[in-house]
Amino acid sequence: MSTQPLPFSQASSLAPDCRHYRGDKPCFANRLCGGCDHYAPYDARICIIKLGALGDVVRTLCILPELRSQYRNAQITWITKPNAARMLAGHPDIDRLLVFDAINAMTLMREEFDLMICLDKEAEPAGLAMGIQAKKKLGVGLSRHGTPIPLNDEAVSYFELGLSDDLKFNLNTKTYQELVYSAFGWQYNKQRYTLPLDADERAKHVSRLSEQGWDEARPTLGINVGAGKVFANKMWPAGKQAALIQELKALEPGLQVLLLGGPDERPIIDEIIRKLDLAGASEGVFDGETHHKEPAFVALVDLCTVLLSGDTMAMHVAIALEKGVVVLFGPTCQQEIALYGQGEKLVADVACGPCYKRTCDQGDVCLDAVEMDDAVKAVRRVLQQKLAGQGVSKARELSLPVLRYRQAG
Repeated sequence: MSTQPLPFSQASSLAPDCRHYRGDKPCFANRLCGGCDHYAPYDARICIIKLGALGDVVRTLCILPELRSQYRNAQITWITKPNAARMLAGHPDIDRLLVFDAINAMTLMREEFDLMICLDKEAEPAGLAMGIQAKKKLGVGLSRHGTPIPLNDEAVSYFELGLSDDLKFNLNTKTYQELVYSAFGWQYNKQRYTLPLDADERAKHVSRLSEQGWDEARPTLGINVGAGKVFANKMWPAGKQAALIQELKALEPGLQVLLLGGPDERPIIDEIIRKLDLAGASEGVFDGETHHKEPAFVALVDLCTVLLSGDTMAMHVAIALEKGVVVLFGPTCQQEIALYGQGEKLVADVACGPCYKRTCDQGDVCLDAVEMDDAVKAVRRVLQQKLAGQGVSKARELSLPVLRYRQAG
C-alpha cells in the first residue's frame, strides 16, 4: 500500500494548501473546498526557529518585514518557547505560532517548507533545524557531532561572534539587526520590529492605575527596575533609582513614574517605594505590579512615554512600541542594540566591560560608572522630544547618547 499523500487541487473537495484550510474542522466559509471563491493558496512556506531569551526573540521580529517583501504571499510559521508565544500571539506577519515541544517537532518534521531559518546555537533548536525538510536553510544547524554549525556561507560571521570575545566585544560594530540580515545575505534598511498590543489588557491597566490617581494625559516615565538574573549589574540598585526619581520629579513636576518588573523585581520595587515614602516623594509614583503575563506587560509598557531600563526584554518591548528609551549598558554590548532614533545610550566604559558574566567580582563598579546627572539629563531630553512629537536624530543616537564613563581612579 502506498504511503504517499493523495494529490489535491482546488477542483477537489480538499485544498490543504489554502490559507483558510483547517482539516480538523470547517474553515470560516464552512463548506468543502472544490470551487470555493475564498481559495487562497500560499506561494511559499517559511519556518522560523527562534527560542532564546525573550528580548532576543522580540528583536528577531525585524526579519519579518523583509520576508514579507520577498515572499508576499507566504505562510510564515514561528517556533518559540511558551513565554515568547504568548507575547507574539496575534502578530499580523506570523501565520502560525507554535510552541517548541516534542509533539510540534514531530509534526514539523513531516511538513515541507521552502525556507527554514534558525538563529539559535543550542543543540535542541539546531537539531530541529536539521530535521525539518526545506528547499533552503539559513542560519544555524547541528553537525553530525552534535555541535552547532552555520548552515550557509553568509552566516559564518554571525556564528563566529559567539566564539570570540575579542570579535564580539571589541571588533564588531554592527547591530544585531545588521548581523542577522548579513547572515542571510539580505540588505538591511533599518527594518523595524513590532509587537501586537492587547487592547483589553491596556484598558485594565488604565482603569486600575486611574483609580490610584494616574493620569493618561500626563507624561509617564517607566522604570524597569531589574534586568533578570542572567547577567550581573545590568540595572542600578534600588537606592540609586529612588534618588533618580526624586531628582526628576523636582525638575519635571508633571512627570509620573511607573515602576515595572517581574516577580523577581518585587523586592526592588518595594524598596524603591519605601525609600520614596521616607523622603516624602512617593506621590505620582505608581506600582506597575509584577505578576503580569507577557501580553499584559507589553500593554503596561505602552502606557509609558519614555522607558528607563537596562539592556532587557522591557527595552525591546519599548522599542517595538516606538516609545522613548534611555538605556544603561554595563556587561553587555551596546553596539548590538539599535534604538531606531528613539532614545539614548548610557554606557559604563570600564576596563572589565563588556563581559557577559553571570556573577561579578568587581562590586558595583560597572553601572556606578554612569553618573546620575547624565541619566537625568538623558531622560529629560528624550522626554521633551517625545512630547514634541519628534524622533531622536541619527546623529544623537550614534554620538551623544553613547555616553561613556570610566572608573574613577
